[in-house]
Amino acid sequence: MSWGCSSVVIFVLLLLPFMVSPSSIVKNLPGYDGDLPFGLETGYIGVGVGEKVQIFYIFVESQRYPMIDPLLLWFVGGPGCSGLSAFFFENGPLRMDRNCSGELPKLELNPYGWTQRLNMIYIDMPVGTGFSYSETQEGYYSNDTLWVEHTYSFLQKWFIDHPKFGSNPFYIGGGSYSGLTTGPLVQKVYEGYIARHKPLMNIKGYVIASPAVDTIHDVNMRVLYAYQMSLIPEELYESMKVNCGGNYVTIDPENTKCVSDYETYSEIVRYINPQQILEPLCVTTPAVKRGIIQLVQDGSEFWCRSYDHILVDIWANDENVRKALHIREGTKEEFLRCNKTLAYTTDKKSVVEYYGNLTNANLQALVYCSDLDMSIPHLGTQLWIKSFNMSLHDKWRAWFVDGQVAGFTEIYKMKEDHYLTYATVKGAGHVAQTFKPKEVYQMIDRWFSFSLI
Repeated sequence: MSWGCSSVVIFVLLLLPFMVSPSSIVKNLPGYDGDLPFGLETGYIGVGVGEKVQIFYIFVESQRYPMIDPLLLWFVGGPGCSGLSAFFFENGPLRMDRNCSGELPKLELNPYGWTQRLNMIYIDMPVGTGFSYSETQEGYYSNDTLWVEHTYSFLQKWFIDHPKFGSNPFYIGGGSYSGLTTGPLVQKVYEGYIARHKPLMNIKGYVIASPAVDTIHDVNMRVLYAYQMSLIPEELYESMKVNCGGNYVTIDPENTKCVSDYETYSEIVRYINPQQILEPLCVTTPAVKRGIIQLVQDGSEFWCRSYDHILVDIWANDENVRKALHIREGTKEEFLRCNKTLAYTTDKKSVVEYYGNLTNANLQALVYCSDLDMSIPHLGTQLWIKSFNMSLHDKWRAWFVDGQVAGFTEIYKMKEDHYLTYATVKGAGHVAQTFKPKEVYQMIDRWFSFSLI
């Protein structure tokens, strides 16, 4: 087949939208006045068969010493919640001003953003989350195993594209559901590091927040948590223990006593917000979304945290925002902070074994939970940590911010000079930095200083 000049020109023009650098520098963002005071880059990296799955990411350089500061890959849970959720509502360099007027939310610097001392990668994983997409319909089917495989491939290519960060101490972390994928991914990256696979990822540890690690165990622990927080009476709790045998996930319909007890329990906690038991429970549906937007922008006294989350949907669906982020046209009709329609399968019900394996690795670990979180109770996290039978290095004690108790912590010794730090954050919900950003930032700053000694 011969190609004429005009044919070549037409062919190249057709490819131009995707023949771009794998990453693009962002100097300004709609809603923020002036140039960004930190290095920001967005991009796509293709993974899977034929690289048909395109993973969107945001990379923020440390505002301190980017060439030597640690690099942290941060996941958001769901599955299906975008990295932009963490960028604005958890630990990123910017946050949204809910008290502004106008169609587009205003952005302001986050005084407790982790990028003050860390380089951070936010990733829209799994495919279908945020701005990540697939070029084929088949590519949208995903699961925990593919999440790990796709992220590993993503990291290999990212480090090849960013060789100057190859020697930085590298950490992997995330909150909530991503606990099920972080452990297996850390093990895979660590095994590659030991085998000296190229590109070498200088893995030093992991950070997980309110992590899902054993889905059945986490659900069962909610009943004990509800009892200890005085949400259900002692008589009901004792009856449930006897009649259900501590299993509230796969209840035998023939066990009428257990069924009755569980129905009573469910009705009692029905109107409790499991994310933070002291905050109001609010349901956000498309039918009421428009009214909620007006409530947020008018500064209504009635407030729900989920209402603030709507702001990122407004912002990310703005045409100028998409251009600023270098989003590929035609790949996503609507951005959703959390996409609840993913074709996703949970195929790792428990990954306790992976975290157990990591206690034998030369890695540092930080696991922290919130004491007002009933969705993944801290009681369950403490149990799987204790199941590793590690020696206690620093017994249970309070930790402080501004002279006040910010939570409690204990430290376990794993291998040689490597430790697992467990901490609770007092008064926080799921995930802690959303509720207590100052306290969690102080904890992160101290832990990274310690873990790098």
